[in-house]
Amino acid sequence: MTEPWKDRIFTNAGPLPLRSENPDDGYTVEDLVPHGWAPGEYVGPCRECSEVFVAAKRSRRCRPCAVKSLEAYRNRPTWQSGHKGIPTDRPVWAYFFDSGGEDEHVTLLRGVSEVDGEVFSAECNPDGDEWPRFGHVVCWIDFEERPSLSVEAVDAIVVALSEAGIHWSCGDHIVEDWLHREALRAVVDGHRDAPAIAAAALKSRELKFSRYYG
Repeated sequence: MTEPWKDRIFTNAGPLPLRSENPDDGYTVEDLVPHGWAPGEYVGPCRECSEVFVAAKRSRRCRPCAVKSLEAYRNRPTWQSGHKGIPTDRPVWAYFFDSGGEDEHVTLLRGVSEVDGEVFSAECNPDGDEWPRFGHVVCWIDFEERPSLSVEAVDAIVVALSEAGIHWSCGDHIVEDWLHREALRAVVDGHRDAPAIAAAALKSRELKFSRYYG
């Protein structure tokens, strides 16, 4: 019969198992590896909570902290296409198609949505003064800090362009042109995700809508 102390490592934090395993609680190793944990037999401190734990050699988090990181990632704000579900009681960030725009028809704005996303009262200065814009919300995200163009945002824009019955007074091709220009700008600027952004933007060419300018 094996003595109970022989399958433990004794540390200042108390006895630890010789090797960590992944319990059957719904979180797989594949889920947790990107968040800094994998089963193994190396001892080290967690970079989040400083607790000593046993895991794979390159693990940077204990398993509970890796689970917290995974859940935070799953619950993060994400880009949503169109205006559906957009909060009307607080400002959000949105790519907005301004039907009366003279220069840039699509603009990243922070403001409050009204009239099913057709009016966007955008914040125009740090004092919180608002300027109503008329057009359509292309996509939005409920986030405090100003977001940058990402693959997720591009995917949401392409989905908005694909929605049946959404033609924005023939503005589809204007939004598409803007999107392709922004993807090219990401390439020129050396954005780290430029290839993925460009590939996601080009998916709009598979959509069928009028690209007539006359």
